[in-house]
Amino acid sequence: MKTKIFLICNLLICNLVIAQNITNTLGTSGVFKIKDGSTDYLSLNQSTGQVNILKTLRLENTSSSTTGIIFKGVDKFLHNYKPFNCDGYNTFLGINAGNFTMSSSFFFEASFNTGIGFNSLSGITTGYENTAVGYWSLLNNNTGYENTALGTQSLRENTAGYQNTAVGYQSLYNNTAGHENTAVGHEALFFATGNFNTALGYLTGNTVFTGSNLTLIGYNAQATSGSAANQITLGNNQVTSLRCNVTTITSLSDARDKKNITDLSLGINFLMKLKPRLYNWDKREWYDDNVSDGSKMQEAPTAGFIAQELDELQRTENAEYLNLVLKDNPEKWEATPGNLFPIVVKAIQDLKSENDELKEKLAGFEQTQQLLVSEIEKLKSKSNETKEVKLGEK
Repeated sequence: MKTKIFLICNLLICNLVIAQNITNTLGTSGVFKIKDGSTDYLSLNQSTGQVNILKTLRLENTSSSTTGIIFKGVDKFLHNYKPFNCDGYNTFLGINAGNFTMSSSFFFEASFNTGIGFNSLSGITTGYENTAVGYWSLLNNNTGYENTALGTQSLRENTAGYQNTAVGYQSLYNNTAGHENTAVGHEALFFATGNFNTALGYLTGNTVFTGSNLTLIGYNAQATSGSAANQITLGNNQVTSLRCNVTTITSLSDARDKKNITDLSLGINFLMKLKPRLYNWDKREWYDDNVSDGSKMQEAPTAGFIAQELDELQRTENAEYLNLVLKDNPEKWEATPGNLFPIVVKAIQDLKSENDELKEKLAGFEQTQQLLVSEIEKLKSKSNETKEVKLGEK
């Protein structure tokens, strides 16, 4: 009988443990506390519904997609998920930040990543040492590493690009595999997918696509074309002054880096074929349809050269090596009149040589003239002496 009672009680207790529901109902303004003596550890206020943790909250290191994670609704909010053979050291804060789609058949090594913001770094697999702060920043990053994205949707499309720095709303947005780019500013380098580009300013470089090694500084500063390379642009097309404490740019000119050094043949004759012009700017980009009609023409004239005329001259003179015209963008040619400086120097030297020759000739003429004058004076003197002798004989 005792054995039967024991079995019945045991079954009842097991059922209670398995199926029990514990409900504590607080009265109005009531407070539920967990404490030890005089020390409070946790409290719940009925009037506010607020839970206070009065000491610390410890979560287990994330070993699966459901362990050691703080959720907001059904979305991951705070975790340091360490997938499979991963070294860890990840920090993800924000709705679905670092929210990988995992499968136990995959092998991941993502580590040393920090994501803060909605869906930031949500696609990472083997990428490491990335930092993403902002809504959808580095959203699709997969294997890319050592990237820094700060701003909503910055580096959003990046998958394999590495060592990029994007600061600003949608900066480097479209980059996928480009590396070692730096974009600072609202939509800076928005479409860029190339490498080694630097853009600083609002909308700066947002027309660059595959271009590389571009340095663009200032509001809306743009390269000559979306595929341009190895250029520096200071400011946009509204800039009228380039100011600096010095007036020249120092560039590499070491003889040890040059071969086939010869004298320049172009000089005064080439300069005489140049056509300095006076004109008024009426840029096509000032109009909505890119067709100028004169209504926005600048009143003040400008002196300079016409790119097409410079190009024609250097072609007819077989001197395209002068690079007087930049034609990266066929719709917008640019001139480099500074490349005329060596020719100006050569022309001055040529004129100096001609002037020295003329001086020598003139000096020779003057000497000859002096000799002639001296001879004439001698002849006059002899003539006078002869007249005096004849008069004396009479």
